[in-house]
Amino acid sequence: MVSPELNMYIDRIKETTFYEEKLVLAVRGFVDLFPFMGAILCNYSTLSQMGEGLWSILDQELCSIRDIRVDMRNMPLIQHAIREQRAVLLDSEAIRQIPPNLVYGAPYALILPISYGSNVLGYAGISWHQDGCSGINHQLIQSLSAYCAMLGKVLATDSLPPKTVKLSRREVEVMQRMSWGESVKEMADWMGISEFTVQDYIKSALKKLGVQNRAQGVADAIRQRIIC
Repeated sequence: MVSPELNMYIDRIKETTFYEEKLVLAVRGFVDLFPFMGAILCNYSTLSQMGEGLWSILDQELCSIRDIRVDMRNMPLIQHAIREQRAVLLDSEAIRQIPPNLVYGAPYALILPISYGSNVLGYAGISWHQDGCSGINHQLIQSLSAYCAMLGKVLATDSLPPKTVKLSRREVEVMQRMSWGESVKEMADWMGISEFTVQDYIKSALKKLGVQNRAQGVADAIRQRIIC
């Protein structure tokens, strides 16, 4: 059963206007609602199988980790959690297989996929339970999984009225490639155009979508099924 506190927190995320603020509240929820001190929130692209860092929190200190990009095929334990859409606990032995910049010295980590329907949007890694690894029990995992399921719905959809946005073929392509984690240079090389032209397509697409940054643009394009 979902607690009233969790429902209230999800409502708070729903009422937040900007997508980036939703992400910040989402990662904070793992330490505000549950007995953990650290968490990371990552994006995941099913098509490219790439993971992209979003935010981390440790001892209430929030940090952007958008410089982190990893091929999830090189991390089979996390990939398994994503494919099975269920929580996986990485013990002290398993966590040694994870890049240090993702674990922040944590002795263990609980990996939680964040999904909406059959679509995995990302995953969270949480650690530093107040009672150590032994404090992670079945009931706690169920509560965390319920939180992630509710997050998935909120992050994939929002309370704004539906709108129809028409992007050009090139604008759709740059938005799709941006969702895969490609850089402007990578897009320019693949599409056979200049980096300046790619940036112009990105700017025009974001303007049409009515968003303030690329993360919001990708999320909105996915929500409207302009890209997948």
